[in-house]
Amino acid sequence: MTLISTPRATLSVVIPAYQSVHLARVLESAQKLDPDEIVVVDSSPDEPVILDATVTLKRLPSRTWPAGARNHGAESATSDFLLFVDSDVELTDNAIAFIDARLRSGDSDPICGVYVSSSPKRGAIDEFQDAFLRYRLLRAGRREGRPGGTSFTSTSHMLIRRDLFALVGGFNPELETYEDLEFSARSSHYGSPVTVAQEFQAIHLKKFTFVSLLRDYAVKCFNGFLARRRYPGVFESSRVGLGPTLLSCLVAGCLLPLVAGGLVLIGGFGPTEVALLGTLIAAPTAMWPKVLRGTSWQVKGTSLVLWPAVSWAVATGLAVGFLSWIARRLFRHALRALDWVRAGIRVMSRSGMPVQIVHFVTARCNLRCEHCFYKESLDAPNPGEISLDTLERTTQDIGPVLWYSLAGGEPVLRSDLADVVGVVQKRCRPKVFSFPTNGWFVERTYLTVLRSLQKMDGGNLVVFFSFDGPESVHDEIRGKDSFKRAFEAFARLKPLQSLYPELHLNVITTVMPQNAPVASQFIDQIVRELEPNAISINLFRYHSLEHPPIPPDVLDAYEAATAVYQEHLERGRLAHYGFAGRRFLAAKEVLKSEVILRVARDDAFVTPCTAGTLSYVINEDGAVSACEILDPNQNLGWISGTQRKGQPLRNSDSPSGPVPVSLGRVDTGLPPEESHKGVETFREIVTSRRAQELRTWIDETKCRCTYECAMTTNTLFSWPLSRQLYLRTGRSFLQRKVVTSGAGAQTSMVRADRP
Repeated sequence: MTLISTPRATLSVVIPAYQSVHLARVLESAQKLDPDEIVVVDSSPDEPVILDATVTLKRLPSRTWPAGARNHGAESATSDFLLFVDSDVELTDNAIAFIDARLRSGDSDPICGVYVSSSPKRGAIDEFQDAFLRYRLLRAGRREGRPGGTSFTSTSHMLIRRDLFALVGGFNPELETYEDLEFSARSSHYGSPVTVAQEFQAIHLKKFTFVSLLRDYAVKCFNGFLARRRYPGVFESSRVGLGPTLLSCLVAGCLLPLVAGGLVLIGGFGPTEVALLGTLIAAPTAMWPKVLRGTSWQVKGTSLVLWPAVSWAVATGLAVGFLSWIARRLFRHALRALDWVRAGIRVMSRSGMPVQIVHFVTARCNLRCEHCFYKESLDAPNPGEISLDTLERTTQDIGPVLWYSLAGGEPVLRSDLADVVGVVQKRCRPKVFSFPTNGWFVERTYLTVLRSLQKMDGGNLVVFFSFDGPESVHDEIRGKDSFKRAFEAFARLKPLQSLYPELHLNVITTVMPQNAPVASQFIDQIVRELEPNAISINLFRYHSLEHPPIPPDVLDAYEAATAVYQEHLERGRLAHYGFAGRRFLAAKEVLKSEVILRVARDDAFVTPCTAGTLSYVINEDGAVSACEILDPNQNLGWISGTQRKGQPLRNSDSPSGPVPVSLGRVDTGLPPEESHKGVETFREIVTSRRAQELRTWIDETKCRCTYECAMTTNTLFSWPLSRQLYLRTGRSFLQRKVVTSGAGAQTSMVRADRP
């Protein structure tokens, strides 16, 4: 008889390290697995000594938390499984055998292990900590009625399929600690909870002192409390799994010094008081049969002194975390109120400072869409891309705005887009923050959005997916398979909305000659199949004020599509918006489309434009303009700074070629003797004489176009339009009330937002 051996899945071992004194011992144990690769990710100031040439060392330029280091190690792995091992964790022979069997079994569930004591025995404090963690991992979950798994997990040594790790999105690099529980919560959301195996044993080489252990508990409880408050959707169904034994002992440990101090103050030690004090002192003995089972009497005795201190460290960490969270919330609410006041002042004063920014962060794109006004410049040899340092200074200068939109090109082609989102969110705190995507890069889009959400601490993120018709029409406009890719990317992001309620998935569609016959039906299809939070319907336009007329059938299709969308809003088919929100949005969308249609059909002047007053465009080369439609020679100036490559931001339109731009070369309004100083900041650009003259030109020439971004701001803040918007919204509420309070309590919607 021929024995057929089961092939073993491939394995990559990833070890995050920082000034590790145990790395050589950890590597020795990992090499017993005969893995396909071992990757050490180190962010120490000094390079570690790697004795084996088969080990790959990845050096990080700055201190990186373990979560981020693990992600770096996993990103280039090609094996079937990933084994994460901390740099102070030695795998035992049991663990080696367990992993080998697991790689041959085909079992794909993520799994973590437990600590055992080393030989010779470790100190009593270290043994206590190992036993405590082992109990929480193996027993607490079962007490909650979840055999084989628990909400409390550890990534000190964890085995997971690489494709599942990518599906979940890796570890949260924003967390110093608690990243294991956060990852486990997200993995459970995707149907793969991290389980615990008793056979998956390792030795924790880290040595604790009394003080360092208490500090470790306090810091982790502090970080854990804030992590749960920062990501409430992620941790909504995740429990810490202490169980009644540990919970009651924690309470007793916290009460012990309080009761003892109180009895000393009152000077009364009767039988009742002595019994109470004795019960609290002996409370840790409740852990002996279960939590500390199998440990020495020295460890059990140490627990009588150690546990009350641990209890107070836990309570202190949670209390400080709670106070910090309250202080942050109060500060954030105060800052948000101040931001609204500052926005109101900008709207009323019209001083030139914006409430809306459209920022082209890259000119690179993988597609060449038929209607894209940008496609001629997509292959420019020097596309720009503002650096993060320059973006930091610029957004700080801009200050709080109502809407900040990143644009491209395809924004996700910037590998640092999540960092861009973080900078803008921190400095400008926009009420609506968005970026578009064609959805071609499914996994890259997912990871970029996930990392952006993990960086955000407040605010919202709107991702616009471009869909321009049913699959055949869309692909004709944008390229083969572009519809399928976008649909997959949208579906890939959808589960994130239950974890991060601040994520909004919207659709943007442009009505043009190629899709005009199916535009209104396609709106129905979008609502039915994608269920987006909102739909932005744009009208095809040229990229200049002088252009041929837009075909009447395109204008009719645009009007019909916006009418269909309004009906969906009124009937509540876009569940994100409540009654008040959808009525206001419906009124705004209809009014905006009416204005755009009047401009497109009749070249009519409908409203003074706020472009160059309340809204601006920042191009990828640093150029600041009032509007996308205006001629490049009407740019207001260039932000002083660098590209991502470290080169100065350049003006590719300069007569002498792509040379560094000095903003003093434009008409800034400075006297000749001061013109050499130039203009460097966004604020100086938009308040310069050139900007004032452009605003006057826009007003005097009755400048008009169909640019949706500017028209949205006009609808909200240009009084001839905003007055209509608020009147229509109020009228829609009143008419709705009349209908619902009439005979039979009619619930059908009235098209109250039509003029």
